[in-house]
Amino acid sequence: MNARFYLIIALLALLYGAWAYLAHMHGSSMQSRYDAIARLPVYAYVADTTKVAPIVAELKAIQSIQTVSHETGWQAATELITAYNLPLTENNIADYQFPDVITITLNPVAKAVTDKARILDVLRTHVQETDLDSQSGAFSEIVKELDKVKQRTIAFTIYAGIMMLLIFIFTRLSYELHIYLKQKRKLVSVVDILRHNKLHSAHTWMMLILPVMLVSAIYYAGWYFGQWPDYAPWWSFASMGGSALIATLIVHFSLRVYEHDSAMQESEVVVVTEPKEEQDDTPIDS
Repeated sequence: MNARFYLIIALLALLYGAWAYLAHMHGSSMQSRYDAIARLPVYAYVADTTKVAPIVAELKAIQSIQTVSHETGWQAATELITAYNLPLTENNIADYQFPDVITITLNPVAKAVTDKARILDVLRTHVQETDLDSQSGAFSEIVKELDKVKQRTIAFTIYAGIMMLLIFIFTRLSYELHIYLKQKRKLVSVVDILRHNKLHSAHTWMMLILPVMLVSAIYYAGWYFGQWPDYAPWWSFASMGGSALIATLIVHFSLRVYEHDSAMQESEVVVVTEPKEEQDDTPIDS
């Protein structure tokens, strides 16, 4: 009987492991979008150099910003000439007045998506809209992709939770009812039944805790030792634990109802009434 039970534990752990793997892949897909956002810097062209210091100070208070760099107009112009091998020299641009450039890059995190609007609000209080290059078109496309990935992740989590709930209930009930059926048919000894009853609570706790705990421990151990990054959201593991808890409660109450009904059937008293004696209607001779 124990071998059958541990096979069920292994099956649940394998299925929860598949759930964790797919949650990890969804998280990886989302992280790739955040990385793409981090590769889209925001540029602000500031003609009035006295505004540079207050802009930089306000921007540095936003935690999702990775870097804020400032270049003078002259530095920016010479870098462009060098980067694109333009046929210009410093003497050619000496008479031109170039605005200073502030470059803002974001951290590849979820909060950067919402903080992008805050960054633009700070910049708009100091410079004109025409002096901003926020790469809004590419940013909007990435945000749309992020929304689609989030929707797929939520749908998958709901589907996986329902499926694991049903599998958990089915496997545990099939195991317990298999034992009850053998007991009814006298196919197991009294010692085996007593041992099973003694281990019932332990089995319940093992099925509730062991598969989810094992999968969570392996995943976070792999992350701790650098085998893979932590992409699976924490609420994926919370959903696993929630499905196991709900299934355990359903199984517990289902078994109690079954045991109660079984005990009632065994204790039923059949009342047998004796047939009444037929009256003798034969007339008595006088």
